Order: sequence, then C-alpha cells, then structure tokens
Amino acid sequence: MLLVLCVSLCFGCTSPETETPNETETPAETPAETPAETPAETPAETEQEPAEEAGTETPAETPETGPGPEPTGEEIKAYVTEEDNYKNWELWPGTGELDEGKGPHGDMITIYVSDDAYSAIEEKAGIMPDSSTIVKEGYNSDGELEAVVVMHKIEGFDPDHNDWFWLQYDADGEIIAEGKVLTCYNCHTRQANNDYLFTGGIK
Repeated sequence: MLLVLCVSLCFGCTSPETETPNETETPAETPAETPAETPAETPAETEQEPAEEAGTETPAETPETGPGPEPTGEEIKAYVTEEDNYKNWELWPGTGELDEGKGPHGDMITIYVSDDAYSAIEEKAGIMPDSSTIVKEGYNSDGELEAVVVMHKIEGFDPDHNDWFWLQYDADGEIIAEGKVLTCYNCHTRQANNDYLFTGGIK
C-alpha cells in the first residue's frame, strides 16, 4: 500500500513540470510580433510626406489676363482715351483727317480704328472680332470738335446687334448716350450685313 501511494505521488509531481514549458511559449511570440510591425509602418508614413509637399506647389496658375473695359460709358471712355489712347491708332483705311462728314456725326469726321479692327478691314473678315473699337470724331464746319462716337464690341453684350456697345460724349467728355442706344442701331441696322458699319465694306 505504501509503495502504491509513493508511486502516485511521484506521477502527480512530474505532470505540472511538463505543462509549464507550454505556458512559456506565449511570451516568445510577442517579441517577434512587435519589431515586425513597427518598421513596416514607418516607411509608409514617410513616403506620404513628399506627396503632400508636391501637391502644395500646384497653385501657380494664377496669372489672369485683364478682359477689357466693363460695358459702361465711363469705362470705355477711359479705355480709349487713357489706357489705349485712340489718337495713336490707324485711321480707317482709305480715309483721312477731317474728311467730309456723311450723316449726323458732323460736317467733318475723323475715324480711328483699333489694331484688331484694322486687321479685320484689311483682311475683309466680314465681321469685327470681339474687343474691336471704332472711334469717330465729329467736327463742325469751323473744325471744332463737337462729339465723339465710339463703337466697342463686347462679346455677349447685345447679340441681336452683333454685340456693339455704343457711346457718345461731347467735346468736354460728358457722356450723351451709352449702351444699347436705340437711335444708333436703328440707323446702322441698314448695314447689318456689314457688321453695322457704314464707312467701308469689310467683306
């Protein structure tokens, strides 16, 4: 009986010792996992930083071209007298200074045209391009300036009349009429097939 009891006690002592190595296997997994995760995440984060810096360099597309005068009499008058003085432009081809006036613009007239308008006349383009400008000075029989009439083309301003903006001001610069002037395009409608222009054919 004593022998059987000793044998059972011996087997009971050895069984827990064989189970302990299994418990110590778990900490061995943790050191292997932690170093593998940290280095893998850091390069991915550092690679994203240059991509963000490259994105910040894009807003270089700011240069804007000034469109031209706003469709108001004051703006267009300032444009043709200050910003791009019409006195430096060419005369309408085939005309001279103080030519005999025809119609309501004066006894004598001088007609200046912007560069783009001049090109359209010379090339017989058939229609003036956007931003074309024609300035007609009207003088009395004594050669005194009485009024200045401006036709300035603004895209979308008045599609029914080929987008012409009409402006008239007196010798002192005071505006008499501007915009969609009924008396102007009612008269010039007779020349609608020549882009509302009387002075010469542009086709």
